[in-house]
Amino acid sequence: MPSQKLTDSFIRNFSTDKSRVEISDELKPGLVLRVSKKGNKTFVYRYRVHGTSKRYTIGKYPIISLSKARTLADELYLQAKQEKDPQKEKMLSRRREIITIKDLADTYKKRHLPTLKKSTREDYKRRIDNFIVSEIGDIEINELSRINIIEFLEEIAEDAPIQSNRVRAILSSMYSFGMKKALCEFNPVSTVKPLGEENTRDRVYSEKEIAELWKAFELENTPFQQVFKMLLITGQRLGETRRMKWTDINNDTWIIPEEETKAKRTHYVPLSDFALELLEEMKEINSDSDYVFQSTVRVNEPIGWLQHSAVRVSKASKVTDFRIHDLRRTSASFMAKMGVNRTVLGKVLNHKGLAGDSKVTAVYDRHDYMNEKRIALENWAIHLNGIINGAETKANVYKIGS
Repeated sequence: MPSQKLTDSFIRNFSTDKSRVEISDELKPGLVLRVSKKGNKTFVYRYRVHGTSKRYTIGKYPIISLSKARTLADELYLQAKQEKDPQKEKMLSRRREIITIKDLADTYKKRHLPTLKKSTREDYKRRIDNFIVSEIGDIEINELSRINIIEFLEEIAEDAPIQSNRVRAILSSMYSFGMKKALCEFNPVSTVKPLGEENTRDRVYSEKEIAELWKAFELENTPFQQVFKMLLITGQRLGETRRMKWTDINNDTWIIPEEETKAKRTHYVPLSDFALELLEEMKEINSDSDYVFQSTVRVNEPIGWLQHSAVRVSKASKVTDFRIHDLRRTSASFMAKMGVNRTVLGKVLNHKGLAGDSKVTAVYDRHDYMNEKRIALENWAIHLNGIINGAETKANVYKIGS
């Protein structure tokens, strides 16, 4: 490697027709100027720690001046002499700065998306904002587990299997980007295969399992136990349920705004007596909050991720394969077994495919099905109460689509 006493004049005027040239600073051992064929100039510090030769990128010239680069080189030298790896320290510092998946998404959109073609950029940004950030954005990047990812993708796959696969690919790309930039050490998405239509989960809990799960719910603190219960009582989606606001409750109807629903249409959910009792319980606890299920750590914000609580429920109930989204599928299966037809069930779940909705029905079918939905949910609530309290029931559980 050529060496030179670096000066601002030399750096400004130096150019090369080679792919890359590195020049060692004679005044500051270890400091290197790296010049690309395009003229980009970057300061790098070379050092050894634990017997291994490494390099640390200080920054680009002239954003980082020569004098600043030499000062930083002195600091890096002292770290290396103390057997502290500056590159590792840099990675740990970045990990402290990038805490959540939303933070990772913001950095990914700012630094990676501009490298993609415009149509791809727009597609990625839409899926990141509408699915990833809105649903799992508040999870710490190193806390996202395999089961978290599967739950998240399965909920998307219920209505849009291909969408689920696309979101998975983008989330994986985000983590790969994070690894390259030393923001995280592992890509958890790489352990999860694309779900696709053929791989969607069809687990439904038996009455005995429901009873054990309910007991386990009641071991959890508020509002975790109430969220689990509401999911089973109403059969609605987790994201929409945990963001429920008091202003969304109109007497005995829960009105989920269009912008909050995955189906992108206002959804009216009749509330059974069982559901209303639960809401009364929550009102005594946090009626001063905008949200029914307020976060336990953030003021006037909805409850966040429930996965740690779900793990405890699984252990306490001995339902070892418990997943939150199975509660919605279980509610739907029982209602179907009790005679609720496919269209009404689809309306209860706000599931376009199950309800047989299309552009034609959207125009001509103006019937709101509120009475049918109310009967279906009330009957299911009565049946659920019987299961929980040990009343004898004749209902059998079967898998949707069988």
